[in-house]
Amino acid sequence: MQPLRVGVVGCGQIAQVMHLRFLEELPQFRIAGVCDLSPTVVERIGERYGAPVRCTDYAELVTRNDVDAVAVLTMEHADVAIMAAEAGKHLFIEKPIGFSLTEADRIIAAVERAGVTAMIGYMKRYDPGYEYGAAQMRQMDDVRLIRVHDFAVDFTAHLPLFTLVTADDAPPGYPVERQPAIEARLREALGPSHADLVGLFSMLLMLGSHDLAILRGAFGAPAGVLYSDAVSENELLSVLDYGPGRRCVVEVGVGSELLWWDEQLTAYGRDTIVEIGFPNPFVPYAPTTVTIRSNEDGAPVRKEIPVSHQEAFRREWEHFHQCVGDGSPPRTSLAEARADVELAIAMIRAIAV
Repeated sequence: MQPLRVGVVGCGQIAQVMHLRFLEELPQFRIAGVCDLSPTVVERIGERYGAPVRCTDYAELVTRNDVDAVAVLTMEHADVAIMAAEAGKHLFIEKPIGFSLTEADRIIAAVERAGVTAMIGYMKRYDPGYEYGAAQMRQMDDVRLIRVHDFAVDFTAHLPLFTLVTADDAPPGYPVERQPAIEARLREALGPSHADLVGLFSMLLMLGSHDLAILRGAFGAPAGVLYSDAVSENELLSVLDYGPGRRCVVEVGVGSELLWWDEQLTAYGRDTIVEIGFPNPFVPYAPTTVTIRSNEDGAPVRKEIPVSHQEAFRREWEHFHQCVGDGSPPRTSLAEARADVELAIAMIRAIAV
């Protein structure tokens, strides 16, 4: 199979820190073109990665015959993804799939009509530490409590590690002028009774969708939402029903000033606790650590395992290439991403208003 020629739409921080570097590094790919609203960013990133096509209008890139796949790394995904699918391009879409079920359904329908491969960039699902820890959790037959905790830290803490290309020559007003349209779609998704909670819902989609994805990967879908509380305008607490005698507590929020990453998935059994501790996702090759506490021979034992330095972002791109090549379904499918949006809506609607 020839290298996949990828058009990258959106050259912001996560594209520069992770995606572009691995598309350049992996022999399975070629960067066919880059697109961003900033002409300066486009030109400098295009020069850095030798991209032959450099544009500020994604339509110029995603419809080209010399592009096989499109990486949708923008804030808004639906229009780019649908146009690319209709042009017969395979799709890698950063999370979340969209701001509403309507957006998700539009993308899924376009992909199904085109018959292309499409996957969501839930990179944590490809993390070797997560894979190992989730397998340990699934072997436990007495899990009573599951806990997902993700309080995002200072998002500038990692910036000294990188030299990022930035510029202020994007169209005037962007992204401010897009915010009302985005908020309208968020309000529509929640319905009139919870429309005032769009900020909390947006936080849950942008940050917490990763946590819903790792939860689903380890334990499947919950039976429902038992309780939710808006602790603050940026922090949410929910209790999910995982069947008789099993509950999941989800704690997610932004605004912390911690200088370390604070995200864990933990399963509590009667004599064993398994915890997956995630590193800062903006720091390449930092290992995810699995901690196992158990009773052994009448004594408490604690094992801390830094599973691997393999990078989850790299591994998800390798998986994408495999799926395109052999037609196998992606591990992080559009259908699962849609289900995560549906669960996020249910979690917000469970808040008493």
